[in-house]
Amino acid sequence: MPGTLRSPVSRRSPKRLAALLALLAGATVVIATALSWHFSSRVIVPDHSHWSSNVEIVALSPHSVTLGRTRVTSKPGVYDIAWEGGSAVLGGVTDAREETVTRRLSGVRGYLLPGMEVELGSEVHNGTPGEALGLPYRDVSIRGELGPLPAWLVPGRSKTWAIVIHGHNGDRQNGLKVVPALHRLGLPALLVSYRNDLGAPDSPDGHHHLGLTEWRDVDAAALYALRKGARRLVLFGFSMGGAVAGRFMADSPRADRVAALVLDAPVVDWTETLEFNASEMGLPELASLPLRWAIGARADIDWEALDYASHLEDFELPTLLFHGSDDGLVPKSSSEELARALPDRVTYVEAAEADHVQAWNVAPKVYEQRLRRFLEDALPAPAPQRTEGTETKKGRPDGRPK
Repeated sequence: MPGTLRSPVSRRSPKRLAALLALLAGATVVIATALSWHFSSRVIVPDHSHWSSNVEIVALSPHSVTLGRTRVTSKPGVYDIAWEGGSAVLGGVTDAREETVTRRLSGVRGYLLPGMEVELGSEVHNGTPGEALGLPYRDVSIRGELGPLPAWLVPGRSKTWAIVIHGHNGDRQNGLKVVPALHRLGLPALLVSYRNDLGAPDSPDGHHHLGLTEWRDVDAAALYALRKGARRLVLFGFSMGGAVAGRFMADSPRADRVAALVLDAPVVDWTETLEFNASEMGLPELASLPLRWAIGARADIDWEALDYASHLEDFELPTLLFHGSDDGLVPKSSSEELARALPDRVTYVEAAEADHVQAWNVAPKVYEQRLRRFLEDALPAPAPQRTEGTETKKGRPDGRPK
């Protein structure tokens, strides 16, 4: 009614509400910034923690181990368990019950007892190529722009060398599981390190750059291989190693020496990968925006350069692409999109039940068969060297029977 007086409280309420909303907005920004800075460290700050327990040993026998039953412990295939001072190989499931699962056990190093907490992983092979696989190898040092980079060279008869590139916060052991298949094909395998790895130089700012600078260390490895007799190269990238391979193909003067790519759960697009991880944590995809801001502010990241789709012209070569159907870290949709974009170049293999970089683990024989067929097609065998007029074992210079 006209002339009605409002109380002092009612006059101040809009101002108080506005102040409260401003305070909440400011607090939200501060919290989002702090969380983004925290999670950005998980992406760009090197972390070489040896192991973290995620499985308990329930029972043990000389050739089997019983674990608590989970989705992870029940997966088909071959894995490894690691603990402080030891490791072992987990084979297939031999018994599955409501609360436990029993798997084959082999290759035990160290003391393993019931009640111990161990980490279940996908490396399978631990140690050097000699220790883990019984293969001849050499420790080599590659001259990188920041200093010497340790590598393992498993020799082979071919003039095509495979350069095996591990993933985020990984190491050379990550690639050991594919070395026997490469060795059977005769390809020398160079398992490389790059900046921020243990034993390798730190990057100037101490951060990962998600492939934008790491490719230069792979380029140094490529130059090493070419100087040691390689004619052609195969880049074999796992996870972030796929992003490293992508920047190599875009930036390296030696990209034209690459005859084929093999990518296993590669980070094809870092932006999509961060959005996927936000979604996996129950957050909206927009939650990745402050995270990308924090990463970019700390490590000067060019996000477009880390998207394969921005330079598809660099992948006009045979490519074998593995991705697990259950990958919870790198979205398989990125790999599917790459395969659709380059249908005449990319052979896409989806591994059922495989989590991140577990395509080999869930079905080693299938993985190695696909790898062998791909490389035999992509790398035609060189013609056998013969002396003029010399007969082959079948009796004629051209190999036909007499």
